[in-house]
Amino acid sequence: MRIRYTVRFKRKIIIPDHWVIPFQGGTLRVVERDGYAEELELDFTGQPLMYAPQMSESPNEVVKMEIRDRDRRLIFVKRQLDEAVAFLECFHDIDLETDEIEARYESESPEEEAKIAIESLTMGRHRPALPLSFDMLTRAIMAAEKVAGPRFESTLVTTARQALRKQEFINSFRYAFLLIEALYGEGQFKKAGLQAALKGNPDFVALVEAVLSDGIQSRSKHLSDTADLLRSKPMAAVVIDHLVEKRGFYFHGNVKRKDAWRPDEQQAAQSLALLTIAVAQRIAMAAANALFTPEFAERHFQDAMKVGAQIVYQIDFKFTEPEEGFQRRHQLNLKMPGTKVAPKAAFAAAQEFMVHFEDMAPAAGLDEAICTVQGTGEQVFEMYFHTGEKSKR
Repeated sequence: MRIRYTVRFKRKIIIPDHWVIPFQGGTLRVVERDGYAEELELDFTGQPLMYAPQMSESPNEVVKMEIRDRDRRLIFVKRQLDEAVAFLECFHDIDLETDEIEARYESESPEEEAKIAIESLTMGRHRPALPLSFDMLTRAIMAAEKVAGPRFESTLVTTARQALRKQEFINSFRYAFLLIEALYGEGQFKKAGLQAALKGNPDFVALVEAVLSDGIQSRSKHLSDTADLLRSKPMAAVVIDHLVEKRGFYFHGNVKRKDAWRPDEQQAAQSLALLTIAVAQRIAMAAANALFTPEFAERHFQDAMKVGAQIVYQIDFKFTEPEEGFQRRHQLNLKMPGTKVAPKAAFAAAQEFMVHFEDMAPAAGLDEAICTVQGTGEQVFEMYFHTGEKSKR
C-alpha cells in the first residue's frame, strides 16, 4: 500500500528551488503553485495494509459506525516535521499545519484495492462557526458612538484565547495573567506584594469566586497541580496565591532548574490556562459593560421598526383556572425585531409568553400555546401541557 501525506503551510512561502529529498524511508517534496510553496507531500510505498483506517460498528446508539485510525507511521511523520519547524522558527515566522494532515491510502495491487475501506482521511480540529446575535452587533456600534472601546482588555483576552485555541497553554496563561496584573496588581511585582494586592481587591476576589462557582472543565487527562487544586474546591484566596506562584514559574523560567517548564510540554498548563482565561474573560466582559446601556435596547427596537424589520408572533393559548369547569382562551401578540424566524427569536418569544402568562394567571394551569407569525401563518412553536385530566382540546 502507498501512503501520501499532505501538510499545508499556514502562510505564503517562496522556496526558489527545490527537489525530492528522502524522509523516513519515503520521500518528501515541496508542492508549488503559482510560484508559492503551498504544501509538503510525503510519499511512502510498500506500507502494511494494517495502517489504513477501517470502519467498524460503534457502541454508540446515535453513531452506528466509527472510523478507527490505525496509521502508526503518522505520529513519527508529525514528530519529525514539528522538530524541523522548531529549527526554522529560530530564523523565520513559519508555521506548518501538522495538526491537520491529509492522508491518502492507495492500493499498489488489485488484491489490496478491495482491502482498503477508506482511501483518504484528514485529521484536524473542528472550529465551529461563531453564533453572534445582531443585537450584540448593533449594541457595539451604538456604544462606540459614545465611548472608546476597551482595547487594552480585548487585545489581551483575544490573544489569550487565540493561544488557547492553538493549544499554546503557557502563552494563554501569560497573556491572561498580564491582564489581571495590569488592572489589579497595583504595580506590585514581588510575589508577596502581588498576592496581597490581588486578595485585597474585593472586585477581583468576586471575579475569581464567580469563576470557581461556574467550574473549570479540563478535557485533558494530564495531571497538574492546578487540576488537583481545582478538584479540592478551594477558596478564592488560595487560587489567587496559586496564580501568582505560577506566574513566577512561567514568567521567570530557568532552564537549569530540575522542574523547569518546557515550551513543548504545553499540556501541563492546560488547566492553569483555562482557569486564568476564565478570569480574564470576566474582566473583559465587565470592561464592555457599556454594551448593556438600557437605552440601546429601545434604540435597537426602534431602528428595526423604522426599516420594517419586525415580526408579530401571535400566540393563541388555553388555560384553566382552579375550580373552574371550563377552558379559557386568550391571544397574545408579541412585536419583535427581525426579518425571519430564527431559533433564538422563537425561544425568546416562548420565554416572554411564559413570563406574561405567569403574571396574568399565576394560579391557572396552562393547557396549550400555539405560536404563529401573524400575516403569514408560519408555525413557530406548539406547547401542550397534560395535568392528568382528559385533554380538553
